[in-house]
Amino acid sequence: TLFRSTVNGDDRKEESYDYDLIVIGGGSGGLAAAKEAAKYKQKVLVLDYVTPSPLGAKWGLGGTCVNVGCIPKKLMHQTALLGQALHDSRKYGWQVQENVQHSWNMMKEAVNNYISSLNWGYRVALIEYNVMYENGYGEFVGPNKIKSTNSKGTVKYHSAKRFLIATGERPRYLGIPGDRKSRRSNSSH
Repeated sequence: TLFRSTVNGDDRKEESYDYDLIVIGGGSGGLAAAKEAAKYKQKVLVLDYVTPSPLGAKWGLGGTCVNVGCIPKKLMHQTALLGQALHDSRKYGWQVQENVQHSWNMMKEAVNNYISSLNWGYRVALIEYNVMYENGYGEFVGPNKIKSTNSKGTVKYHSAKRFLIATGERPRYLGIPGDRKSRRSNSSH
């Protein structure tokens, strides 16, 4: 509980909050911090919201890496390696049809299903740790107070003793000298 001195400085008034910690961001860092705080009996809320891209892309818990970055990229790379392995296997006695085909739609569905299973696993983990979750966009509206807006425009207000900002962002150029001399992580997606 946070104590704030009264005007004369001698008396102390106990402040009451909805949560001990509100984590803004449901990527790997935010989820790890929320679960760690919960292990110490802290009352925790995770706010996570992805503003849809111009093409309407949005995703679940786990952050950029899990949903549209590292994980899907690695799964697609593994798909390519499997295709090459099928071709190479003939040299080692495997009898594989010459016309092996790849279905982009089937691969896409398998990747999306795997990502969805990870998203669900993160939700289950938060429940197991007694961490509350809201798919809401967090905005500070005052000291120790935050506004959460979901995709339907429903607004809720929460207070907390502490906040952790663990948001990611879509890769972008920063507008500083030299920023265009490197590739953004999404430039090869």
